[in-house]
Amino acid sequence: MKALAPKEGAAICAGMRVFGVDENGLGPRLGPLIATGVVLELRQYRAATLCRRGEALGITDSKASSAFGRMALAEGFTLAVLERLTGQVPRTADSLFAELAVDGMLGLRSPCPGGETSRQCWSKAPTLPLFGGDVSDGRERLRALEGRALRVMRARSVMVCAGVLNHELSLGHSKLAVDLHAFERLVLEARAAGDEPLLAICGMVGGIRKYEGYFGRFPRAHVHRVEESKQRSVYAVDGVGEVRFEVDSDRHHLPVAIASMIGKYLREVAMERLNAFYADHDPTLPRVSGYHDPKTRAMVERTEALRYRLQIADACFERRG
Repeated sequence: MKALAPKEGAAICAGMRVFGVDENGLGPRLGPLIATGVVLELRQYRAATLCRRGEALGITDSKASSAFGRMALAEGFTLAVLERLTGQVPRTADSLFAELAVDGMLGLRSPCPGGETSRQCWSKAPTLPLFGGDVSDGRERLRALEGRALRVMRARSVMVCAGVLNHELSLGHSKLAVDLHAFERLVLEARAAGDEPLLAICGMVGGIRKYEGYFGRFPRAHVHRVEESKQRSVYAVDGVGEVRFEVDSDRHHLPVAIASMIGKYLREVAMERLNAFYADHDPTLPRVSGYHDPKTRAMVERTEALRYRLQIADACFERRG
């Protein structure tokens, strides 16, 4: 059976949960790789209509809605979503991580070595909002987005720090495999939280188009190929539902766009903690995005002697692949 693209305005199905998954930070030099999943509950899933509604409110893929240095909208919206889900607005970076991370704070910190190495990530817990975001504005956007027939029901993230990612690479696992396995964790967790099969829409993982050989958490015997093409790969997974990987899914599916925005904000908060730690030692250091850009390169070079003096493990600072 071949899965067909939904026509403009056509309902895929009614009375369902749609789960969107996306990653942030697959390619940088510094900071975590983050995969985020968002569950929407709605009467009908009209992908194009919902995307237009989101775009009108600025709720769209993070490449268009938020970036290093312009995170206010994503911050206000993320804080409003978490207030809706938990009953309170996260006030610190620690409370943000605790609410979003599948592993919780204990799981995030358990791989850390002692000393200054862990302090570079955890000694700073800045107060939120951090980037000028307005939770009142976020509430208004969320209210307008949801209307009467849609609810954001869940938002969770898997955070893979540089140290854990480097460890996985040392075991022979590729960065794409680590990313995909994070997606799988989120899909399984979302499925376990509900009674009905899930429609999970994920961003494409790198250039992978045939996923069956890459899955690490979906047993091969439980995965049934529906479609594999340049634009999408679709699988029926026993006990889970339908899992799709689509090109530009953050542009075409609202739950993926929301996941992209939340994950981008989470990564920027993590980077700000890292920036603040090193700025305490050298206030002349630039705030950096962690990507492959001149400022990040300069920061890496200028902190080399400091990191040696503080005995910060290289594997917990800069990614190796």
